[in-house]
Amino acid sequence: MAHTRTRLSLVEYGSPVDLSREIGAAIGVDRTKANSLLIEAGNRAASNLGLKYNPISVDAIGARAIDFAGLIRLAPALELEVAPKFLGLDDVDAAWREDFFFLSTLSRHGRLLATERLSASGGTPRDLSTLVARSITSMYEARKRRPLRSYRLVREADFFIDGDPDPVDLIFPSPDGFEQEVIRFDRRNGWNANIVAAAKELLPEVSDPSAASSLVRLIEDLSPQNGPANRRKSIPARHRAWKPLHELSIDVLGGLGLNYKQGQAHAPGYLVSTWRVWEDLLTVAARLGFGRSAVVPQKGFTLGTKTKMSTGAMSELKVFPDCMIEADGARPQLLLDAKYKGHVEKGRLRISEADMYEALAFSKATGRNLIVLAYPAQPGDVPQPVGTCTAFESVQVGAVRIVGIQVETRHISRAGALKVFSTNLADGIATVLR
Repeated sequence: MAHTRTRLSLVEYGSPVDLSREIGAAIGVDRTKANSLLIEAGNRAASNLGLKYNPISVDAIGARAIDFAGLIRLAPALELEVAPKFLGLDDVDAAWREDFFFLSTLSRHGRLLATERLSASGGTPRDLSTLVARSITSMYEARKRRPLRSYRLVREADFFIDGDPDPVDLIFPSPDGFEQEVIRFDRRNGWNANIVAAAKELLPEVSDPSAASSLVRLIEDLSPQNGPANRRKSIPARHRAWKPLHELSIDVLGGLGLNYKQGQAHAPGYLVSTWRVWEDLLTVAARLGFGRSAVVPQKGFTLGTKTKMSTGAMSELKVFPDCMIEADGARPQLLLDAKYKGHVEKGRLRISEADMYEALAFSKATGRNLIVLAYPAQPGDVPQPVGTCTAFESVQVGAVRIVGIQVETRHISRAGALKVFSTNLADGIATVLR
């Protein structure tokens, strides 16, 4: 018997929507219970994203969501999607779910909700299961040159003595050789077993041939392994680069299996703290586009001092621009700062006063006179190539120049799109500064 799920929608920072009435109509509860479901969902979102407030507000007018996007379950047959404000709920181009899933794996602030299974569009080459598979295989390819190996004690039989045999077996060996205990240092361990198990669980659900073949290569490369091991055992510090891949594999084994039951597709819920993800995306793209050595992310600069009047204690007042980009050829030194709320909340393209004052503080503290404020592009009728930059305002204050640009992010989840995004971002910034 197929399950029927109802999906309700909000737009981040959008106008309040009377979801309580829709929830009541969908599952037959009163308004009070419907409001409590929304509040509980908001509390779970706050817990997962580390927010100190409930990002879903409910009042007499309706429900409103701020500072996050994604999919979250309200009840067993009811789920809520919150679209990012700069993409909106576009019925023609609904790729924002996949885009934000990709960003959630890219950003340390995104988190998969492995325990929540939400209906998804199965059967398309760009479904969520394929994106999960691509994430796992790409992470594995990036790390396999330094394999996750560990020591293990095994008991083997061989005529070549490599371990510690029993003296009796030296006199009366078995048909296969001397029974002996041997210490092996190889890739057969619980962490790799979890990765292989996750790949095997995903494989039947992946429709994209290249993603499926990558999963098969991963399985063959790491096999043989025992069954999935203790999932809470931490990875040794020397192998910490494998931690994100192992955690994603655990998420897959814990509920990210994307099972297809009686024709009904299921996928994990996921949430992202939108402004933090935007910062992380721009930082990653800047390092790819301008070169790792040319970009200094999140470095603190002293703007002044502050004194606590009650104690007289004095401390430095620091500012932290997102990226400081060094000069290279015709490119001058500049600061790149990710902005999310300003121009979109105002409903028109402009640099807000708060962003302008912050940019001036950055300039004073760093001694740089060129600051680029990057906002996510608002959705237009036709998506531009990912990473396309459009300058919308330039402010001159003395020797300081502040340029506001918006950057196209739709379709960032497509294969190779991050590289294109990085290249277009670097080229776009160079163009608007000429």
